[in-house]
Amino acid sequence: MVAEATNQNEAVTSWMDTPPRSPLLRHYSAKLVANMPWLDKLSAPLQSWTNGLFGKPKDVTYRVKDFLAGVWFGHPLHPVLVTIPIGAWTSTFVFDLAWLANEDDHAMARSADMMLWLGLAGATGSAATGLANWVDTDGQEQRTGMLHAVLNGGITVLNLSSALLRLTGQRRTAIALASTAYAMVIYSSYIGGELAYSDGIGMNRAIPEGGPDNFVAVMDEKDLAEGKLTRVEVEGIAAVLVKDGSTINAIAATCSHLGGPLDEGSYEDGVVYCPWHNSGFRMCDGCVVNSPAVYAQPTFAVRVREGKIELRRLEHA
Repeated sequence: MVAEATNQNEAVTSWMDTPPRSPLLRHYSAKLVANMPWLDKLSAPLQSWTNGLFGKPKDVTYRVKDFLAGVWFGHPLHPVLVTIPIGAWTSTFVFDLAWLANEDDHAMARSADMMLWLGLAGATGSAATGLANWVDTDGQEQRTGMLHAVLNGGITVLNLSSALLRLTGQRRTAIALASTAYAMVIYSSYIGGELAYSDGIGMNRAIPEGGPDNFVAVMDEKDLAEGKLTRVEVEGIAAVLVKDGSTINAIAATCSHLGGPLDEGSYEDGVVYCPWHNSGFRMCDGCVVNSPAVYAQPTFAVRVREGKIELRRLEHA
């Protein structure tokens, strides 16, 4: 690859803010987001308000966030609920086209209206769960998520207006609004896909592979201090150890939420808290104690032999 000559006084754009070169759809979509700094002015107060609403991990109100994030479900709840408005509004679009082909077909009109209202109901749950996933993002991902939310808000307003116009008999105008909203749904869904699959929001960051099937020595037992989070490498996967009395526990050191180093976090009452977003995991079994993480940490069997601490990975990420 030929090196490019640059002016030393020229401002350098971080790779994190540089859009992908291909394909063109991703390139121009990312440039669009980059050219919308005004979204940050919406993100900051919304994030502050949401964090204030949910509170801190040990607050009772935080359980609402855990529920919406999908801790009980085992992965984010948002992808499940978004199928309701997308599927319902797709049906509305099809039924509306059928009615336009035969305006005497009242069954098609009723079906379109029913699906429109179902989509609006589903959009409420989808928005709440999406907010719970988005609130812990920052940078470009936060801005992209804000654009996704603004688009979805506009879609909801258009579809609600369409639903009300149908009640007054202005069906053709209502169909025009719903069709415009559906076109926006397609692009907003694309943005949602970028957040999930490109930016990795909601994905499991704990390494899916690596780690031994047999016990491997990782350190001397005498070097493990009581209550201190200690990082070790175990055949391709980082683990964090903690000694609590006579018990030694070990789980994956890479937080399943966004990859934070758990060994740099805090340990309290058998729970390790990620230093990045405060996700909590039980050290004894890797289970999620509180969101934003929803995936449990891989765990290790621990044994001490001849003064060495040995680990063996127990399950898939």
